[in-house]
Amino acid sequence: MRQWVPWLLLALLLAGLYGPALSYPFHYDDMHSVAENPHIRNLGGAVSLLDPTAFSADPDRAMFRPLVVLSYVINERLGGSDPAGYHLLNILLHAAMAAAVGWFAVTSRLTRQAWPAAALFALHPLNVEAAVYVSTRSESLAALGILVALTAYIYSRQPRQQRWRWASLVAMGWGLLAKATAITTVGLVGLWEMRSTRRRWMAVLPFSFLAILYLVQSKSALGHAVGEPVRPLWTQVMTQMKALVYYVSLMVTPIHLNVEHAFAESLHLDATTVLAALLAASLAIILWRSRSRRLQFACLGSLCLLGPSTLVPLNVLVNEHRLYPVLGLLIPALAGGLHLSIWRDRLSSRSAAQGTDSGGVDSSGADTPRAGGARGYFFVAALLVLAVLSSQRVEVWCSDLSLWTDAVAKGPAMYRSHMHLGGALEDLGEIAAARTSFSRAVELAPGNEQVHYNLANAQRALGDTLAALRSYEQSLRLKPDFVDAAINLAALHRETGDASMATSVLTQTIAQRSRNPELYRRRGLSYRDQSDEKAAAADFRAALKLDAAHVESHFSLANLLFDTGRAQEAVTHYQAALAVQPGHQGAAYNLADLALKSGDPAMAQRVGEAALLVGPVQGKLYYLIGQAHDQQGRATQAIANYRHFLQAWPTGPAIRQVVEQRIKLLERQR
Repeated sequence: MRQWVPWLLLALLLAGLYGPALSYPFHYDDMHSVAENPHIRNLGGAVSLLDPTAFSADPDRAMFRPLVVLSYVINERLGGSDPAGYHLLNILLHAAMAAAVGWFAVTSRLTRQAWPAAALFALHPLNVEAAVYVSTRSESLAALGILVALTAYIYSRQPRQQRWRWASLVAMGWGLLAKATAITTVGLVGLWEMRSTRRRWMAVLPFSFLAILYLVQSKSALGHAVGEPVRPLWTQVMTQMKALVYYVSLMVTPIHLNVEHAFAESLHLDATTVLAALLAASLAIILWRSRSRRLQFACLGSLCLLGPSTLVPLNVLVNEHRLYPVLGLLIPALAGGLHLSIWRDRLSSRSAAQGTDSGGVDSSGADTPRAGGARGYFFVAALLVLAVLSSQRVEVWCSDLSLWTDAVAKGPAMYRSHMHLGGALEDLGEIAAARTSFSRAVELAPGNEQVHYNLANAQRALGDTLAALRSYEQSLRLKPDFVDAAINLAALHRETGDASMATSVLTQTIAQRSRNPELYRRRGLSYRDQSDEKAAAADFRAALKLDAAHVESHFSLANLLFDTGRAQEAVTHYQAALAVQPGHQGAAYNLADLALKSGDPAMAQRVGEAALLVGPVQGKLYYLIGQAHDQQGRATQAIANYRHFLQAWPTGPAIRQVVEQRIKLLERQR
C-alpha cells in the first residue's frame, strides 16, 4: 500500500499546480478551434468527425484530427462552452502522460526510476503549455498515443505477452487520429529493434502499414503543408540545426520560456549556425561513445520525434509543445543514468560492507548510502525548483494580456507577440493601446497581411476612417483573397456612402474566393444600397446555393423580399434562418412583426416567446410579444411584456409615453 503514497502525492502536486488554470480563458488558436467552432456543437456523426474542416471555424485551417474534434465535442456536451471543462481535460491528459512515462520506465527495466521520471515529467515547466493551452491537446493526445504504443510494443516482446502488440497498434492509431506526428511511432519501434540483441524487423511491418493507411486517408489535409513549403529546404535545415541546440538549452534550463520565442530563420551559413552544427556534432560523438544503449535510444528517438517539424517547413520555427513527447523519452533514460530512486535499495547496505567502485555505484548498479542520499537530496531540490518555475509559468497563462505582455517582454522583435498583445488590449476596450501594439507589429512585419488588417480594425474603432481604409487596402494588396479584409473594407466604404466601391472590392475578392457565401451576401447588401434589388436578390440566392444553411443570407433575402412586398416568401426565409439558429433575434423580431402586420398575433406570440428561450434577448422583442397578447385580449400578459420592454430597451420620450399610456388603459380595462 505504501508504494501508492508517492503517486498520490504527485497527483496532489499536479492538482495544486494546475488547479488555478481551471479559471483561465481560451487563448488565441482556441478561438477558431473551440470558442467559434460551430462544428463541435452540431457534429453530424462519424462522417463529419472525419472531415478536416470540422477542426476549425476557418476552412483555411482545416486539419485531419478527428480524435481532437471528438474530445471537443465531449467537452461541449458535458460542460458547454465553459473553458474550465476544456482545461480540466487537458490537465487530466497531462497526468495520464506522466503515468505513461512511469510505465515506460518500468517496461524499460527502470522500475525504481518510474516515480522520479513521472514526477520530473509532470512538473517540468516546458510541459505547462501542453497542460493549460487547450489547442495543444492534439500534442498531448498524440504524445500519449506514441508513448503507450512504444511501451506496449516493448512489453509485447516478453514471453507470452504478444497480445500487447494489438494494444500498441491501437495506441498508434489513437495518436494518428490526434496529430500526424504520431507517424514517428514507426521509427521508434524500428530504433528499439536496432538496440535489441534479437532484432525482429517483421514486427515493424504492421506499424508501417497503419502509417500508410493514415497517409492515404489524410493526404488532402497534409498536402498543403508538404506541397507548399513556407521556406526553402536549405533554409529549413540550417534553421532547425539551430533549433535542436536551442531545444536542448530549453530542456536543461527552462527559465526563458515563451509562447513566441525570439528565434529567427537562418538564411545563410552564419557563425551561429556553424556553432550550432559543431555543438550538435559534439553531442552526437558523446552519444556514440556512450555505453548506455538506453540513452542512445532516447536521444535518437527524440530526433525521430522532432523529424516532422525538422523536415517539413512550418510557420512557427520553434515551439515548446514539440518537446512534450521528447521529454517523455529522455527523462526516464536520464533518471536511469543518474540512478534516481525514492525506494531504499536493500542491496546498498550489503554492498557498502562488500566494497564499491569509486563512482558511488556498486557492481549490481545500486547506490551506496552516501551516493544515494546525495542524489536523493539533489532530486528533491530539482523537483522543488521545477515546481516553482512551473507555477510561475502557469500564472503567465491566466489571461491573454499577461501571456502576451510576457511574450513581448522576452521577445520584443517578434511581430506576432505585438499583434496578439494588441488583440488582448482590444478585447479589454483599450483601443488606443491596441493600435500602438498593432503599429509596432506592422513595423516588424510590413509584408504580413494580418498585422495591417488588425491595425485597420483599431483605426476604424477610433474613427480614423482614412487610415483604416489604407490599412485594409494594404492587407488586400498583400493577400488579394483575404476574405475578412475585403468584408471590412467593403463595410467601411458602405459606411462612408461609397457603395459602388464596396461592390468593386467584393467582386475582386469573389474572383479569388468564389465559394465563400458571405462575400456574395455582402455584395448583395452593397447592391441594395445602390437600389439594385435584382442584383441583390441574385447574390443572396447565390450565397444560399453555396450554403443552404447560411443564416445571414436567409435573413438578408427575407428582408429584401419583405421590403419588396413578397411577404410570404419572406416568411419562408425567416423561418429557415430560425431553424438553423433559433436565437437569431433579428429574424425572430422581423418574423413576429410580419405576423402582426398580417393579422396573425398568435404566430407572432409563438415566434417571440420561442426566441426568449434561447437568447440573448433584444429588449424590443418584448414590445412585439406585448402587442401580440394585446391583440388577443390578454391584458395581463400584454402589460407584463410592455413593462419588460421599457426596462430592457432604450426608448425615446415619445415612444415611452405611448407605451405607458397603453399600459394605463389596459389596467383600467382589467
